[in-house]
Amino acid sequence: MKLKLLLVTTFIFCFLAKAQNLNDENLMGEWKAINVDIPNSGIVQQKEALKMIENAFLNSKFNFKGNKVFRIKFGKLTDERMKELLFLDNKNWIIKENQVMIGTENDGFSLMHITVQKLEGKTYFTLPIIRLEMKKISSNKPSKPKVIGLKSEKTESIDYSKAEIVTKEIDESKIIEFNEVEAPPLAPDCKSKWDIEKRKKCTNKFIKKHIMKKFNTNLVNDVDLTGRIKIIIEFIIDKNGKPINIRATGGPEIMNQNAIEVIGLLPKLSPGMQDGKPINVSYKTPLIFQVHD
Repeated sequence: MKLKLLLVTTFIFCFLAKAQNLNDENLMGEWKAINVDIPNSGIVQQKEALKMIENAFLNSKFNFKGNKVFRIKFGKLTDERMKELLFLDNKNWIIKENQVMIGTENDGFSLMHITVQKLEGKTYFTLPIIRLEMKKISSNKPSKPKVIGLKSEKTESIDYSKAEIVTKEIDESKIIEFNEVEAPPLAPDCKSKWDIEKRKKCTNKFIKKHIMKKFNTNLVNDVDLTGRIKIIIEFIIDKNGKPINIRATGGPEIMNQNAIEVIGLLPKLSPGMQDGKPINVSYKTPLIFQVHD
């Protein structure tokens, strides 16, 4: 089993399926998403985020050009937040291990993995978060490959041993939840002059992008599980802006531990403030996977 993690708003969804045999020339060309299938779409608290995903991908167009460049046009109703999270356009694509892999050579084509299926005469693209029924609207022929981002990008090797896992005894009465704090902790590039809601969204977005970038999704290969996997990450952003008392529960232990390490790699934030004083702020986020054979 292999999958790529994609972070979307408040949760992570992965949808995995068995692949069909692929070749470059059959894939090359432009495809249109004519139907959208999202697992567990009936979960009430996720309906807004799921609708964002559906709006982004319904009627979207995937173009696998003959020069190995991938272009994508999202649907007309796409929320800007989705565009900020999906860094797929104008990247390279290859077929490897019977999957379409999108990214650059430097990042190991790790931005997105797509499984192509043919069932009952229909073609499906299964992404980590969603399955799309696709219709091919034009074809393309092989041409000289164009390399994207080779000179400017750097491959990141994540050293989890550098994670700072700190545990402290803290009076619970002196901890306030992230959504209730008067002035939220601020991530780098988030501005104190912004209104409270914008600051919260900025820090939320930073933390979720950090998880998306650092979490080792290959660990799913080491656990013999299918179906829904839900990991709950909880930690405190202390008065110095550092994550402490990190907990991850609900998933396989190897994945829980990696989630803890990922949070331990967070850079220092500006601490949350209450009544003009630094305060310990609790933060909680779920990671949800749907893994299919």
